[in-house]
Amino acid sequence: MESYIIGKIVLTVLYGMVLGLISSIPVGAVQLEVIKKSINGHIKPAIATAAGSASSDLLYGFLTLFGFGSFLMHKDCQIAIYSLGIVILSFLLYKSIRERHYMEYKESRVEYRKRLSFLTGFSIAISNPGMIIWWIVGFKLYLDLGIFEHVTAGIKTIFIISGCMGLGGYLVLIASILHRVQKGLSEKFLYRANTVLIFLLFILIGYFSVKLVCMILNVHFGL
Repeated sequence: MESYIIGKIVLTVLYGMVLGLISSIPVGAVQLEVIKKSINGHIKPAIATAAGSASSDLLYGFLTLFGFGSFLMHKDCQIAIYSLGIVILSFLLYKSIRERHYMEYKESRVEYRKRLSFLTGFSIAISNPGMIIWWIVGFKLYLDLGIFEHVTAGIKTIFIISGCMGLGGYLVLIASILHRVQKGLSEKFLYRANTVLIFLLFILIGYFSVKLVCMILNVHFGL
């Protein structure tokens, strides 16, 4: 009987990790920040950013699955989250432009600290309300699988932690791979890569801005 229960818990962990992995694959602000730091040789700040993101998603997971999901999806809360996202992304854009300026003129280099990077990752992730939907949908699918007839608070906790492990593990893996290959990349390539990342940040800011305006004006905008 114990092995049967353990098997179900293992399935829960695997499902949660796969869910976290899938949720981290689409390119977002956290991924861009991890990639940028990794290709510029800042592996520890990149990992700290990933840890901050996973911690934020852990918080969202507990809030969503333990009864605060409807509050987080409230219009006023969503407006506040998207507004925070625009501010944070704009700050990251400013730092990215400074980093590219250093690569071009070799002056005023941007320094990344682990503690600040952790807060950066946490702030970026907390300003992404899409994770709330990921937790709701992912947990609904988990319930539909019927692994446990009665899902206790302990099972929910295991599910949430597993999801964050999958998400954080993917980001750390990306950071490690890019850090290893970045030494063999030319400065010209790195400069172009940073330019592309800056462009993607512009797109994300534009997306967040459109979502915010549509929410304020009660206009549907689906993406």
